[in-house]
Amino acid sequence: MDVIERSRRAAASLQRYLAPLEFTDWSAARVTAELTRQVVDWGVEHGWRVRREVPSIAGLPGPHPDRPGYLDVVCQRLDGPPIAIEIDRTDKQWSSRKLLCEADAGAIPVWVRWNDAKTWIVPDLIGVVRVPTTRRKTAGRLLYTRAAAEHTRRTPMTPPVPPVKEAVALQPAGPARPSAHCSAVTTKGEPCMIDPRPSGLCHVHDPAVQCGAINRKGRRCTIATGGGRCKRHQDVDGHGAGLFARPDTLL
Repeated sequence: MDVIERSRRAAASLQRYLAPLEFTDWSAARVTAELTRQVVDWGVEHGWRVRREVPSIAGLPGPHPDRPGYLDVVCQRLDGPPIAIEIDRTDKQWSSRKLLCEADAGAIPVWVRWNDAKTWIVPDLIGVVRVPTTRRKTAGRLLYTRAAAEHTRRTPMTPPVPPVKEAVALQPAGPARPSAHCSAVTTKGEPCMIDPRPSGLCHVHDPAVQCGAINRKGRRCTIATGGGRCKRHQDVDGHGAGLFARPDTLL
């Protein structure tokens, strides 16, 4: 497989990976940082060794004669040549020339272009990933926004979930099993975790084992007694004390 085909396949794979990326009113530095992180994650998910700010594979000099040039991201692979990736917002032709030199040195060149994603004619050797965004100026700052592409990233190695109908059909016939906990909700809005009675409610929430007397506010007393009235209401209408009453109240 030649360099052109390899670079196009790598760019297409990375393009699909970046498709779900979306953001609103981000600065240029934040967008570049997030794109770099996503590119690194893409390489890691393929099982490659990924490094950032790597000295030029081709040995190109940097802006200063005594310093080497650097690549934004390099993915080193055991089953093929390394992938050299540059990430740019503006049309930096230096990046294009740098990637061509990396291709001559045996690397697979990929250029991630964001913002308007327009560029001059790109050599066929370089695979291009376009991440278009919109921008607006507010308070003297340029902010960038991107909507995610229509298709979403596919998660590999996800086991299929059986349909609900099939799962129900496999259940043995017979009466429904009672819930392991009370079906009521506590005053804090949390599920009651007490074991239920046959009614499905616990001894605290089941009206059958509550006091049930009407208090002065016209409300039903919900004190758990095990059946019968609580200490306060046991003599109101002739009912005896409940099972949960203290021994001294039964005297």
